[in-house]
Amino acid sequence: MREGLQKIVSLDETIAAISTPPGRSALGIVRISGPATLSIVSRLFKSELPVEHRRALVGNWVDATGEPLDQVVLTFAAKPNSYTGEDLVEVSAHGNPSVLYRILQSAFHAGARLATPGEFTLRAVANGKLDLMQAEAIHEFVQAQTEQQARTQLRQIEGVASKKVAPIQGELVDLIAQMEAGIDFAEDDVDVLQREVIEKQLEAIRNRLAAVQSTFEFGRLLVEGLRVTIVGKPNVGKSSLFNRLLRADRAIVTEIPGTTRDVLTEPISLNGVPLRVSDTAGIRETQDRVEAIGVSRSLEMMSDSDVTIVVLDGSSPIGDEDESILRRAQPQAHVVVVNKSDLSQAFELSSNGARVVRMSALTGDGMGDLEAALGAFIAERRTDTADDFVLTSARQNEALLRAMDGVSAARTAVAKDVPHEMILLDLYASLSALNEMTGEIVTEDILDKIFSSFCIGK
Repeated sequence: MREGLQKIVSLDETIAAISTPPGRSALGIVRISGPATLSIVSRLFKSELPVEHRRALVGNWVDATGEPLDQVVLTFAAKPNSYTGEDLVEVSAHGNPSVLYRILQSAFHAGARLATPGEFTLRAVANGKLDLMQAEAIHEFVQAQTEQQARTQLRQIEGVASKKVAPIQGELVDLIAQMEAGIDFAEDDVDVLQREVIEKQLEAIRNRLAAVQSTFEFGRLLVEGLRVTIVGKPNVGKSSLFNRLLRADRAIVTEIPGTTRDVLTEPISLNGVPLRVSDTAGIRETQDRVEAIGVSRSLEMMSDSDVTIVVLDGSSPIGDEDESILRRAQPQAHVVVVNKSDLSQAFELSSNGARVVRMSALTGDGMGDLEAALGAFIAERRTDTADDFVLTSARQNEALLRAMDGVSAARTAVAKDVPHEMILLDLYASLSALNEMTGEIVTEDILDKIFSSFCIGK
């Protein structure tokens, strides 16, 4: 069991929970794990054949009085060769919520208790079946909304992140050991590492940490989505463009300027990456109190977005309001859409460093060019290792940054000829951060933060 977990996770109790989503379905699963699993099964599961490891059996599940609750398929996995590392059964019954609830209650009466959110996976971590990064990936895999998200998290579940970090941990441990030996056995003619050797090793370690950390920007996009905000003055076709991107009539479209008063946000997927697209109120000077609030929110969304789409009306000359919006967008990642290309055009726009797309939100002409422009913003954040490994967890990223800070502090100390005893403090801090990242060292706060968002049956 990993350091710290033995003080937090009690493995003496047997847990049970419904592992399928609420509602009616053809099948539903009740999962039971812990030392009393086989005892519970022997009392409540009736079959002509004995329960064996990795054998699926058909039989009746009964309550404490012997009354049949349902005909079920029971699958047993003996410790340590199960998901949790404990004796584990999965009872596959008909997906009637009442039936599943009665099966669960019978398990409680036989000695189990209700599992807490993510407790099955937490026990897998405690028993060394998964590390903490794999556990987080399982949650993200369940929550994935695009093929790219699912593929990335599946790689994480397979342990690709751990395989990236473990060698770096090993290098850091080796360096610490060499420096400790030089201090402890200086009188026994053990060589003390020279400054140049330490600096070279620290630089290599930090470069490898930085290579892992550099994947997080793309990983964040995979989890949170690229925030895209559509802005422009009233009646330039923002809502029409919003609907076109969604391929649905989500926003109200009229010829009356100022129809949109609030922010509408909807998810879409582009190249396997989720986008959170927001339609905003037209930006202009107004005395209307409600519209003014909408304009203020538009400007806030624009500031917070990853990419801004500035929409201009190509059939009308560029006005002061257009110029003002373009100036606001200039420091940010943005694409300029010259809309209404199906009408006679009133101006030609120079790119001025921005991507410019001429299109018609009404007909859809030029839509492919806009999607290509948005795809280019995604590609800019993609790393060479994106198909193999992407860091997606904010917790892991924060731990990685602390590890990098520790190595950087150690490099600075080495350059100043600080005694090795003091340098080791920075290196131990860096190693501790990496151990927190993988789950070699955990605290209750970290576990609560990770597993509280899990579903109960996972």
